[in-house]
Amino acid sequence: MTDRHRSLPVNPAAPPSVVEGHAGPSRRSVVTAAAWAVPVVSIALATPAHAASSNARATIGFSNELPRALGSDLSDASVLVLSQNGVPLANETVTFTVTGPASFGGSTTWTTVTNAAGVAVATGLVASAAEGGVVTLTATVAGVAPVTATVTVVQEGLFLVPVTAGTGDQPAARQIPDATGNIAHVSAATVTLPGQPGQVAYTAVTTTGEVWALGATRGAAAGWGLVDTGADPAVEGATAIGNTGSWSYHLYVKDGQLWWYGGAGTGAGPNRLLTGATGSVTQVSAANGHFSGATTTLAFTAVTSTGQVWARASFNTGTSERLVDTGASSSVRPATTVGGPGGTSQHRYVKDGQLWLVTNTGASAASPERQLEGVDGAVVQIDAVNAYHPEMAGQLAATAITSTGQLWASASTLANEVPWELQDTGVDGAVRPATAIGGNATGSVHYYAKGGQLWRAWSYGDGFDPIARKAEGATGAVVGISAASAHRAGEDPQIAYTMVTATGEVWGHSYVATDNRGAWQLGSGANPTVVPATAIGGAPDGSTHLFAGTVPA
Repeated sequence: MTDRHRSLPVNPAAPPSVVEGHAGPSRRSVVTAAAWAVPVVSIALATPAHAASSNARATIGFSNELPRALGSDLSDASVLVLSQNGVPLANETVTFTVTGPASFGGSTTWTTVTNAAGVAVATGLVASAAEGGVVTLTATVAGVAPVTATVTVVQEGLFLVPVTAGTGDQPAARQIPDATGNIAHVSAATVTLPGQPGQVAYTAVTTTGEVWALGATRGAAAGWGLVDTGADPAVEGATAIGNTGSWSYHLYVKDGQLWWYGGAGTGAGPNRLLTGATGSVTQVSAANGHFSGATTTLAFTAVTSTGQVWARASFNTGTSERLVDTGASSSVRPATTVGGPGGTSQHRYVKDGQLWLVTNTGASAASPERQLEGVDGAVVQIDAVNAYHPEMAGQLAATAITSTGQLWASASTLANEVPWELQDTGVDGAVRPATAIGGNATGSVHYYAKGGQLWRAWSYGDGFDPIARKAEGATGAVVGISAASAHRAGEDPQIAYTMVTATGEVWGHSYVATDNRGAWQLGSGANPTVVPATAIGGAPDGSTHLFAGTVPA
């Protein structure tokens, strides 16, 4: 295996600049950055102007030279007014005028006076929450020529790295250039149809509440489209594929309610779900199964702020969503799976610190069943996945993490049926695990963070193999993980994962068909607060890895 390393380009640093009249260290001549936490800055400060009548002078600048995120406070900008002899001039009227993506509470001007130190502050200057660009701030003082300073407001983008067998060095491509705001979260879905390379679908929600969807399914292979506005960016959405692979379903929360948009050709919706739910929807997950003929298998699980658990097994059988339990934790994201070619779905959630399971069909739902008897600590993270093999009704795998750092895993695959087992300790409960099943349905893979690193537990043959560390060349602690599974009869496993570190590095692995080159760096500059998304399909023997990050130059 050969690790591939490469970084996304970043904006070049601004030329060195000097602010006359301000004490303190000199400006850096070069500013570089590789992660969201320390992006590149471009700032220009004017040379002091001298009034002919009074010989007074003014200087302007931003104390923070780094570029700002959308919606950031820019009131660290100030003007210093001095007399000819360098004495601070108090009570001088200063008018600030701003152009570009920023304002003073909606106004382009702000008038104030200098204090005893001769300083006037640009109070209330805030960057736009919708778009990035260069903010130009001009200060005008009577008898002194106007002075100007600039600062860059950086807008994030959503980037996709396609990985095809034999060509793993694809550059990241920016998605959704017309979106406003930054990416708040992104999700993906994968399904494989007989004789087709695979179908993928994605859902992204921005910090301004826009919902963007893409469905490269059998019925529609369209690009990104804006399908709704007003979504809650604090609630992670979900994506699934149904209706024999011809439709993609995109779920999100708006006004506390669950909504879905269906993409096939012209699309359908948006449509509201869970009309009988109490409280606001705080968590949602979805899953799709195998499609053969007219069989449709698609499911979702939603949890509300009042602890209600709602489940649905299929979208096209006329089955309404049903309330399956109460008292669930509204802060733990549930996990949904679909068994094989049928309409049976499984819905996992946390209640009273324990893991619970409800099996759901189009006709009825079973009583909740408690899982993981005897674990140490409360369950704080869960994940699950399903795959299909023609010799078995369905393959399922699940991962759970407790508050004491225990990692529990289970697998029901073609070659290995393992009940819940304790696999590791010392695991980071703040990072959600990711689960995948190999394309030939013989084993499951459970990814998790421990000691800031990415680790894997693999079930195959007889129980689980020893844990293994992955992506050893990454810097920074692992903060986000996602994984995907696909199936093609008679082929080796098809799995892929994406991870993001606290330093903004993006690493991935693609084990599709005969491609198994280990982990390599996909890029840098990622936002560590957004969990990445992974899918398999859309191109033969390929996987796709999505992450949110700073816009490359």
